[in-house]
Amino acid sequence: MTATAERARNRLVHELTGHGWLTEAWQPAFATVPRHLFLPRFFRQTPDHSRYEAVDANDPGALELIYSDRVLPTQLDGDDARWEESRRYGPLDGVPTCSSTQPALMAVMLDALAVADGHRVLEVGTGTGYNAALLAHRLGSPLVTTVDIDAGLVRRARRSLAAVGYAPTVAASDGAAGYAGNAPYDRIIAACSVPQVPAGWLAQTRPGGLILTSLHREIGGGLLLRLTVDETGAASGHLLDDYGSFMPLRSCPTVRTSALVRAASQATGEMHETHLPGPLADDSGAWSALVALQLPDVARLDTGGPGAVACPPGWFMGVPRHLHPHGGTGRAASAVDRGGGPLQPVERARQARPPTHRCDHHPRRVTSQATGLAHRPHRDHRLTGPASDAG
Repeated sequence: MTATAERARNRLVHELTGHGWLTEAWQPAFATVPRHLFLPRFFRQTPDHSRYEAVDANDPGALELIYSDRVLPTQLDGDDARWEESRRYGPLDGVPTCSSTQPALMAVMLDALAVADGHRVLEVGTGTGYNAALLAHRLGSPLVTTVDIDAGLVRRARRSLAAVGYAPTVAASDGAAGYAGNAPYDRIIAACSVPQVPAGWLAQTRPGGLILTSLHREIGGGLLLRLTVDETGAASGHLLDDYGSFMPLRSCPTVRTSALVRAASQATGEMHETHLPGPLADDSGAWSALVALQLPDVARLDTGGPGAVACPPGWFMGVPRHLHPHGGTGRAASAVDRGGGPLQPVERARQARPPTHRCDHHPRRVTSQATGLAHRPHRDHRLTGPASDAG
C-alpha cells in the first residue's frame, strides 16, 4: 500500500499545484504527510447527496477517494458509533460533525496564513490531525498547537500524529478559548467558522500576528477572514477572495431549521417580500457571501435538494433572529425570491422537514463568480474594532 499511496499522493500534489492552489512552500508537506494514515475510516455521500456510507481505508477504491481533492466526513451527529451503524445497515442520514477538509482549501488557507520559520501557530479544530501534521512538517512540532472540543477526536489525532513522527501539542478544549498554555501565537488558523472572532484568540495573538478563520452566519457562510492584531489587542483585516464553508464552532449557538419554520409560521405581523433578478443569485456561494454580510441576523431555510424546506426550488426564506426560538417574540418575517415569480408565504413551510446538511469545504473565487455585481464589499470590507466571544 505504501508505494500505491505515494503515487496517489503525488498525483494529488500535481493536481493542486497545477490549479495554482498549492504553492512551492507547502509542496514538501503535502508530498510527505500521508493523508491515508489520518483517515482509517470515513464517510462518502451517496450519489444523490442524501445519505452517508461508511468507508474503510482498506476498501477497494478508498485510497483514490482519500487522495482526491474532496472533503471526507469522519463523524456524524457527534457519534462515532454511526460509522459502525452504516457499516452494518448501509447508508444513513446524519449531519457531519467532523471531516477532513478538502485538500485544495487546506492549501489555500495555509498559503494565506503566511507562516515563516520560527512562527508559533494555534490551530482550532484538530479533526483528524492531518492539517496539524502539515503545519508540524513545515514549522516543526514544538511550534504547533491544535485544539478540539471532542476528546475522542483528540485521542485519535494524537495517535495518528505520533504514528507518522509528529508531536505537536494536541489538547481537548473549547476552541473558542484558544489555548493559553502555549500563547502567544504568531498565527491562529481555524478549521471551523465563527460568528465573531473570540476574545481569547485576540488576547493570545502577538501584535502583528494573523488570525485566519471563516465567517459563520445563519443565512450562510464561507467568507474567509484574515485579520491582523495590533498593539491594543484589536484586529482589522480583509475578506479573502477564496470561499470555503466550514462547520460552525460547536460552542456557537445555532438554530435547527425545523424550529425556525415553526417560529416563522406562528409569527404575526407583516410579511416583507424582496424580489431579486435571477443573475444576481445564480451562484449560491457568491450570493451567500454577500447576504451574510448585509443580513447578519437572518437565518437561511434551504429550499432545494433532498429533504429541504417545501418551497419552490431556487428560493430561500429568511427569518430575523428575534423570531428564533431562543430570541424573543418579534412580529416580522421576511422572505427572498432568488429567481423571479410570485413569492409564496412563509405558511407554506409549516409542514416542511429540516434540510439535509451537506459539508462542502470547497475553495471558490467569490469575485469571479459575482461578476454581475457593481459593488464587491467582500474585497474592501474592512473589519475593525474589538470582537466579542463567540460563546
